[in-house]
Amino acid sequence: MVFKVFLDSNILMMVAEKRLDIFRQIETILQGKIEFTVPKTVFAELSTIAQEKSKRGRYARFALKLAKRCMPGRENPGAEESTDDYLARVAKETRGIVVTADSELRKRLRNANMPVIYVRKDLRLAIEGIEPAYR
Repeated sequence: MVFKVFLDSNILMMVAEKRLDIFRQIETILQGKIEFTVPKTVFAELSTIAQEKSKRGRYARFALKLAKRCMPGRENPGAEESTDDYLARVAKETRGIVVTADSELRKRLRNANMPVIYVRKDLRLAIEGIEPAYR
């Protein structure tokens, strides 16, 4: 089984800032073949932030390098659809897993009984909401 894993911009920024190896941690958690995907809107968000001449801009430039290791999203969100809406919809349609550091998105996914991977306080990744059907 191939796990479809969708990365949010804030997790990529956190990885850049904290120097976390989330790819290896996710592989350890899921123990299977993984297809990492970064939606086009995440690339756009990071590209905008990367223009800043600040620490945040530097993190975004590093996050873009990480994002380029992943598959780009195949479609754009709808006209009225935010990046979070898009991530939730595509993850649900593909039975994918969202990786995020956004507590609101995490809560939303959890309430929809969808799996989410997040960073714990000790900077290790954790997964919640994964059902046996996903494995």
